[in-house]
Amino acid sequence: MFRFPLALMLTTALVAPALAQTTPAATPLDTVTSTATRTPQVAGDAAVSVSVITREQILERQARSPVELLGDVPGVEISGAPRTTAVQPSIRGLGDERIVLRVDGVRNNFNAGHRGRTFLDPELLRQVDVLRGPSSSLYGSGALGGVISFRTLEPEDVIRGSNPVGGFFSGGWQSQGSGTRGLGVMAARVGDFSSLVASSGFRNGQFRDGEDRIIRFSGDNVLNLLGKLNWNPGFHRFQLNASRFEDHHQIPIAANTATTTGIAERTTLQESVSLRYGYANPAMPLLEPSLTLYNNHVELNEARIAAPFAQDRTRLNTTGLEAQNTARFSLFGAERHTLVAGIEAYRDEQRGFQNGVPRAQFPSANQDVLGLFLQDEIRLGAWTLTPGLRFDRFQQERGTGANAQESSRVSPRVTLAWQATEWLQPYLSYAEAFRAPSLTELYVGGQHFPGNFFVPNPNLRPETAKNLEAGLDLRFRDVLNENDRVRGRIAIFRNNISDFIEQTVRATTTTSANIGEARIEGIEAELQYDTPRWYARLGAAALRGTNLETDRPLASVPAHRLTLNGGYRFTEQGVVLGSRLVLTDAQDRLPDTTSYRVTAASAVWDLYASWQPDFAPGIRLDVGVNNVLDATYRRSNWNSVPTPAFAEVGRNVRVALRASF
Repeated sequence: MFRFPLALMLTTALVAPALAQTTPAATPLDTVTSTATRTPQVAGDAAVSVSVITREQILERQARSPVELLGDVPGVEISGAPRTTAVQPSIRGLGDERIVLRVDGVRNNFNAGHRGRTFLDPELLRQVDVLRGPSSSLYGSGALGGVISFRTLEPEDVIRGSNPVGGFFSGGWQSQGSGTRGLGVMAARVGDFSSLVASSGFRNGQFRDGEDRIIRFSGDNVLNLLGKLNWNPGFHRFQLNASRFEDHHQIPIAANTATTTGIAERTTLQESVSLRYGYANPAMPLLEPSLTLYNNHVELNEARIAAPFAQDRTRLNTTGLEAQNTARFSLFGAERHTLVAGIEAYRDEQRGFQNGVPRAQFPSANQDVLGLFLQDEIRLGAWTLTPGLRFDRFQQERGTGANAQESSRVSPRVTLAWQATEWLQPYLSYAEAFRAPSLTELYVGGQHFPGNFFVPNPNLRPETAKNLEAGLDLRFRDVLNENDRVRGRIAIFRNNISDFIEQTVRATTTTSANIGEARIEGIEAELQYDTPRWYARLGAAALRGTNLETDRPLASVPAHRLTLNGGYRFTEQGVVLGSRLVLTDAQDRLPDTTSYRVTAASAVWDLYASWQPDFAPGIRLDVGVNNVLDATYRRSNWNSVPTPAFAEVGRNVRVALRASF
């Protein structure tokens, strides 16, 4: 049972007066996102559970991992041991390859046995969109839990007004690991051309938890480069992007677990290049095409520092294309259509080597995916009907061409929203999603641990999900005084998952199999209030997962959580003071008590502040203290037996100074 005042929060959100039209303050739910529907839309108006993390929130956080930015989003949990490149997100109890990750429209499909998935310095981000719930109708395989879309800085984020050049430099420090960081960004604009180059990096030693225990092998030495070249002739937009992330660190092979064995000197490398094209002419509403061509390469080189002293090399190369067109029109005068039609195609090539020969634990294999999608947003008076459909065909094979698999899947979605009043929009949606089995699940082999060996299962079926969701979008103005705004969303859902793929470890073998049916259901809520002087944000989620075959709880579902965030703006002095409190319930719904243990409830308090003085408008100082009370706690995904030797990161003081020009 959810022990925090969720009912009180929902009642507060629903009880508000009808409101006058004035220019309101902005909340994160007022931010424009293209992730929810593949068309630009205000996040709070979309009839879907989507949250946006803004650039201002990114600066407040001073995060070292992009996953660290997601802590306030309802239904999202940070999974894995607190090592920067190892932590991973889960959405509504589903993680790993059950979430689609994208950076500037480029798919990030890497996933290799507890080694992490997100390799990006959050200092280079301008926005993060989190789409919760099955989303295969637009994004294909893997979107059972949802989609996380990272967007990096653009030249217009850096250049002030009509200036031809702009940029900023920043430096930072944190007490945990005595970590230092630096960032330099330069942008220029000449006629129809603009460009951006950025270099960021950080270095830190090992972290300590709330009881001052060392979190072993949590140090990093990161360098991240980003370059963009834009050409905007008329209504056309061409963009060439290139990025490189590199981290040299000593870390366990199973990096996102609490283990302190199997240590390797590891170099994590991700290189990405993409070419994007777009066209938008208001005089041609039927033609708004976009095209993205990309190549994304991830490579991990690991030299084990203890017997058997192996040299492991893990690579995934993804080459892809994504094209769509948006057409806006009316057929019979009364209704308005926003029709999105597109194609997505990509090829994954994974290769694993140990001491120069193929490594069966990360088998050499390929997959080719082709997806066709169509969505029509139909507005008729106060009603909006949005049907969508995607067809995916995927082929998978070993690198030698053996054990080839071929399958296809249709993923429908339909949403009905009603603008009942100016301030209330209820909606109802049904969506199906799927995840094709990974290449490793299909073809893995070799030793798992001494005396235990992987057994491949090339007959795995795709996981499928059927999700029913009902929600309310809320928006109010002039509630407590003029020029304020309240934004809110409440959603309840039930997601039934079939052919769930689970890895089973027996005495001498480890294999993956489709285990039957599971259900994850819950309620999520967001409430945001903003005025020029102060702001308050609340997020809550209560989730419940059940294995329908055994009627036992699922181990992957996080505990109930309530997040409170608020601050005051001293506008004359350019100062903002803020505080964040995260309350997490105990997680005692476990499959059994021998393999899992109860996770205790926790309360984690953060403080943060920023200063942008009027006499030096290009200067910004950010100060934050995470886990002010040095609480000792573990997340509910740390519930395995035996108890880990350390907990989450303890108190951490962070300081950053930025100078813009």
